[in-house]
Amino acid sequence: MPQVLKMALVLAKLQRTLDVYEGLFGSKDDAAIIFESFAEIGGSLKSALATHLIIGCAAIFSDPEISFGNENMSLRNLVSKHESQLGEKSQRLLVEIWKSVEDMNLKKYRNKHVGHFGLEECLGYKEVDRDITVQSMRCLLKQADVFINQLIADASLLPEGHALAYYNRIPELRGTNEFLRRIQSNA
Repeated sequence: MPQVLKMALVLAKLQRTLDVYEGLFGSKDDAAIIFESFAEIGGSLKSALATHLIIGCAAIFSDPEISFGNENMSLRNLVSKHESQLGEKSQRLLVEIWKSVEDMNLKKYRNKHVGHFGLEECLGYKEVDRDITVQSMRCLLKQADVFINQLIADASLLPEGHALAYYNRIPELRGTNEFLRRIQSNA
């Protein structure tokens, strides 16, 4: 159960990071507020958030069960431990998750542009096809959240009717709109 709890917490943190990324850089008008006054900070912040999301999602959804003899905190590892207990609905959702990960091409993008810098890709001689958008990432994280709770029910890891819900939106008073408003009012 500790692995399931940690996985749910990691997914919630990634969803929260995605909320921040989308809130600050999801629209040109919002991004302009940061870039007009703080171009270097805005560029670094956007890059750091994107890197965190790509590395985190690729680790959770693309990494194998075991690397170099050590277990990974990956969905494949978690599934391997409860595969025989997964219901039909969970198995179908898992197929959808793997399809989403494949369509996004997370692992290859992480390996060539984020985790490592593939020379051919960085110089622009090769391009990594990908479909990594705020929407595709949000959908993937939501699917994983639902899957975790289905796995909990299928494997009877919590009493019947219980679910995990670590993710919640940032309160408005501390949200990205308020952050952007304060930057604008101080400019």
